[in-house]
Amino acid sequence: MRTEHFSLGKLLTSLVVVFCAASYSYASDITKSQNDMRDYQSITLENGLSVLLVSDPNTDKAAASLNVSVGSAANPKNRAGLAHFLEHMLFLGTDKYPEAGEYQAFIQSHGGSHNAFTALKNTNYFFDINADDLEPALDRFSQFFIAPLFSKEYTDRERHAVNSEYSAKIRDDGRRAYAASQQAMNPSHPASRFAVGNLDTLPNDKEGSLRSDLINFYQQYYSANQMNLVIIGKQPLSQLESITKQYFSTIKNTKAQTFVIKEPQFKPEDLPLELAIKTLKDTQSLSLSFPTQANLPFWKSKPLYLLSSLIGYEGEGSLLALLKEKGWATGLGASPGQNFVSESSFHIQVSLTPEGLKHTDDIVSLFFSFIQSIKKEGISQAIYNEEKLLNAQQFRFLAEQEPIHYVTQLTQSMQDYPQENWLNAPYILEQYDLDAITQFIQAIRPNNMVLSVKAKNLETNMTEPYYDSEYSINQISASRIKHWQQAELINNLHIRNPNPFIAENTNLQPLTEDLLKPIQLDTGKLGVTLWQLQDTTFKVPKADLYFTLLTPLARNGAEVTTGLNLYTDMVSDELNKSLYDAGTAGLSARIYAHQRGISVRISGFDDKIEVLSKLIAKTLRKPELSQARFNRVLQAYQEQLNNSDKDKPYNQLFRVGYEVLMHNARLGELQKAANDYSLDQLSSLIEQLFKSTEVRVLSHGNLTASQAKKLTNSLLQELQPIQTAQVAPQVDILRLKEDSVLTKTLDIEHNDSATILYLQGNDLSTQTRAATALLSEILSAPFYTQLRTEQQLGYIVFATPMPLRKVPGIAFIVQSPASSPEAILESIRNFLNNFRSKLEKIPKQQMAQFKSSLVARINAQERQLQELSNRFWQEIDQNNTKFDTQEKLTKAINQLDNSDLVNIYNKLLSRQLVLQNTGAGAKQNLISDATALESTK
Repeated sequence: MRTEHFSLGKLLTSLVVVFCAASYSYASDITKSQNDMRDYQSITLENGLSVLLVSDPNTDKAAASLNVSVGSAANPKNRAGLAHFLEHMLFLGTDKYPEAGEYQAFIQSHGGSHNAFTALKNTNYFFDINADDLEPALDRFSQFFIAPLFSKEYTDRERHAVNSEYSAKIRDDGRRAYAASQQAMNPSHPASRFAVGNLDTLPNDKEGSLRSDLINFYQQYYSANQMNLVIIGKQPLSQLESITKQYFSTIKNTKAQTFVIKEPQFKPEDLPLELAIKTLKDTQSLSLSFPTQANLPFWKSKPLYLLSSLIGYEGEGSLLALLKEKGWATGLGASPGQNFVSESSFHIQVSLTPEGLKHTDDIVSLFFSFIQSIKKEGISQAIYNEEKLLNAQQFRFLAEQEPIHYVTQLTQSMQDYPQENWLNAPYILEQYDLDAITQFIQAIRPNNMVLSVKAKNLETNMTEPYYDSEYSINQISASRIKHWQQAELINNLHIRNPNPFIAENTNLQPLTEDLLKPIQLDTGKLGVTLWQLQDTTFKVPKADLYFTLLTPLARNGAEVTTGLNLYTDMVSDELNKSLYDAGTAGLSARIYAHQRGISVRISGFDDKIEVLSKLIAKTLRKPELSQARFNRVLQAYQEQLNNSDKDKPYNQLFRVGYEVLMHNARLGELQKAANDYSLDQLSSLIEQLFKSTEVRVLSHGNLTASQAKKLTNSLLQELQPIQTAQVAPQVDILRLKEDSVLTKTLDIEHNDSATILYLQGNDLSTQTRAATALLSEILSAPFYTQLRTEQQLGYIVFATPMPLRKVPGIAFIVQSPASSPEAILESIRNFLNNFRSKLEKIPKQQMAQFKSSLVARINAQERQLQELSNRFWQEIDQNNTKFDTQEKLTKAINQLDNSDLVNIYNKLLSRQLVLQNTGAGAKQNLISDATALESTK
């Protein structure tokens, strides 16, 4: 039977691609970083498609992104979610490749990944793949925009997937808060409308109507002249140009008009206004939003970026520093909002403490006091020059991104900036435009404000229809506005001082040894190991200095886990002012607790790395244990724990899985320990930590061996451990019993049910680890296609490797708005049983392809210094000082045959952990089914 389909591509058109000439415009003036060795070329195909080609002969991954300049803003008023639904439908078969899962399976089996997103103003499709497989991937990808099927069968099925995506986030506080804020927006502005879509907004009750609307939307907006394409490949530019011409020239140019949003997002007469939004999680926040003139025309001077940098600053004299001192806030962010043709916006978000929630008007007053100080002091030329220098340094030594992220970013830059600046526009500060800064700051005033307060126990009087968000909208009284307008200057609120962490020496040091892996240097101290590798591979004057303090204490239950988390949070909070300066200067630090102790990772320009590492070590040894800071940090940690049971169902199941398998403290135990924890307990724990600890250090990058030794000695001098010894605790993984199923059922308040089936490997051998990874590679695409696309169990459906240290495993995850966990588990097991027979019959050529794909993932090219450092650090953590895990797994994978896989697959199936919950949707279905059954009796 012939499937009815919609096709824009005709055979005649395809032939024209081969034989007709196209007109191109070339560009050799695209500004790129001095550290960027790739070649770039811009071309415009005859159909109007704008293309940026990137040739990187050394890349192991190719990638492409196509951006369409239309998004959910263009949804017809009677079809909320249509643009998003169309994004889904393009993955479900084309004229040339009609099988619904073919594209996904091809990408997956060739070492790649893919995704798409629908935003308000654009829709973006992207993928990456092994570099050798770019051309056939582009063939499949291009057909989305030439000849999609939009088959009747999947048009009806996929609306359920859209509904599942909506349902999965129905209790997400971010979605709920945005949905409530939409009720205050100008109803003529597209941002005010529901955009995700669900079964009600995408009905298919009138035969063919949904499909007809889908096709009409596609024909109206999916035109070559409204698209930008970026391709990265290892081929030379001339070959990439030829491939692009072959596969993308047949995209039809209907000369579609750009969809323009002209209405203001908030009506001026409605401002100022105040929103109160009730949250599900135990969190509190305050946000201020101000409509401004359009920001994009000022992209070279970036006035809103400069204001964001000053207001969002966290160091000495900052608004956040003062709010923390008062015990009112734990975080603050400032950022420009979305750009429209006629307007932009400016946003402030403050994370509040419970005490801060009582002082929201005072916080707003302090904010406007800081604005007054900016108006008085002005953004000086010195501040501007510092920002310009930091941006220039960042672009000069720009770290290479993963191709899939890079192409996606560039397609959107092509929408907004001149061709010459597609790469460097975000880093440009060319004009010190005081007039523009003044214009924008005038918009940041009390009577031009949307003030939003979000918390769990607010009084509200309205409910938003799609997410059941409880909210209220109120006018702000004239007396409050007047009070904020008269906010006075405050001495300890001022524009920041010069940044002491800006790198002055950005030279690469000459290599003393040309090595590929770290070597161990003698520290002369028992229990202190130093691994070092001077590395200029990435041609950046940067280094990573990692160190860890390992202690058996870390495995001593919930009280110690709580204490170590509070300890690292206390230290991070005390150092926040310095860490913020360092971070803006390109030197980041992360201090964190884990199952074996605590660790610090410092990454960035090496020029000031010694200063920062000594400061961190000194603070670790002698933190300022103030009661006020402890109370604030403890409160935040308690909130974090209490909100864990508001997370997505499948995330909660994973948490319980780790508790069971890794013998982690249970959530309830941690909550109890946190509720009872005292500052005296923390002080005692810190002293115990330094009585006997093992210290491991990794120095990698633009640091010599002598510098690494000096840094290690400096760390030890500041840390002053009473004794160092080889005391690293091991993390034991629970070994599931053979031929048994361990089941854990959670009671989760959510519409969705979820099930995770975890299969554990029989042993720790390299062969079993390799085979388990290969099995996951083979079955992940068909698992997704069968349970997500065909059975429509839910939006969240995936299979993933789940190794726990060296214990191999695979997890199968489904979250569903309608199915019971029993039905989900049955579907998973049916799939696994059917897969067994298919596994035995996989042809050698196909098996070789799966192996190649997996080997490519395991040996994926590290594109940044930190990625390589992280791999070395993981090897050190697992005591593999030969740093050869990749090589061992690669060899083992290539030696596997079908019988090995079947044997290990059978052993995997014999050790199972089932994690599950029953959602309200499944319970309602059970009631409906029972009612229907009763009515038939």
